[in-house]
Amino acid sequence: MLVVSTWYPSAERPGETPFVPRHVRAAARHHEVRVLHLRLLRSGPAVQEEWDGVPVLRLPFDPRHPATLLRAYAALGRHLAGADVLHTTPFSAALVCLPLAGRRPWVHTEHWNGVLTPEQNGPVWRRLAGLRRILRVPDRVTGVSTMMCEVLRRFAPADRVERIGNVVDHAEHVTAPPRASTLELVAVGALREIKDPLLAVGAVAWLRDAGHDVRLTWCGSGGLEQRVRDRARELGVGDRVRLLGGVGAEEVQRRLAAADVFLLPTRSETFCVAAAEALAAGRPVVMGALGGQRDFVHPGNGRLVAERTPEAFGRAVLDVVADPGLLGPEAMAAEIRSVYGSERIADDLDRLYRSVHAGRGGRHRL
Repeated sequence: MLVVSTWYPSAERPGETPFVPRHVRAAARHHEVRVLHLRLLRSGPAVQEEWDGVPVLRLPFDPRHPATLLRAYAALGRHLAGADVLHTTPFSAALVCLPLAGRRPWVHTEHWNGVLTPEQNGPVWRRLAGLRRILRVPDRVTGVSTMMCEVLRRFAPADRVERIGNVVDHAEHVTAPPRASTLELVAVGALREIKDPLLAVGAVAWLRDAGHDVRLTWCGSGGLEQRVRDRARELGVGDRVRLLGGVGAEEVQRRLAAADVFLLPTRSETFCVAAAEALAAGRPVVMGALGGQRDFVHPGNGRLVAERTPEAFGRAVLDVVADPGLLGPEAMAAEIRSVYGSERIADDLDRLYRSVHAGRGGRHRL
């Protein structure tokens, strides 16, 4: 398998788009996988290394420096010649690989919310969003959620589109929520408008005003950090909102274990790995109602909130905590892991690769 991606973690950005290497790791359970990481708008030398046990060739790809494009396409051609299947992700990688169409069976996986909701990605992409029509070219296109697949079927033949979710990592053991005198809320995500951390702060203030001892811990960094701190002070909950910045997977798991509820008033999600990981840790989820999380958040494990007010999210938190019909932590975790655990996704990818390879009369037995 040759995976070509414009998103991949590196030593300088170890936390970048962790869901892509998780897909790669799942694919590598059954197949030999190589990754070409196209570093968009970056210059410098090509770098060959291993990441999480998988060979990764990092190639600068900057239209302002045509030599980087020539070198990248030469490397793509060489590596594709030795591959049985090409797998691209996200949309920008498919755009780059379009000139190579037809050389090998081609699978494309879409994660980018720009494909799902172009209106949320600035005026330039809104004008160029018609380029999504190139998604009719790959042999198979996968979306990480039902919502994404519905959009993909507008641009690719319906029978070539299928849902294969993100891999959800999780700790081995699930613990009971603390349920102490302080209601512990946790959020995981970038401090960006689309995650709406300011609304989360408002929900904390509403819960405080309703007489509840509550605290929110937010894992993630971003451009809204100062505004979030300012809003928390303005509402008198500065001591109840903790911003941890970017933290590693182990710290996220520790914070989930210490929480009662995962709260993320996001405006839209293509999938929301963070919410799925909260469920895999046995923690109920309270989220915005729009996005791929609708595939796995239901009344037995959380609440999806359509009304975008602090009161609506605060009431949803109280409702889910008091719900006697809520799944227990172990059942909650088992349900999400059965669909999005690495073993299940590995099997789904294996089936997909074999299908497209057979459909093209592949050169080798996979």
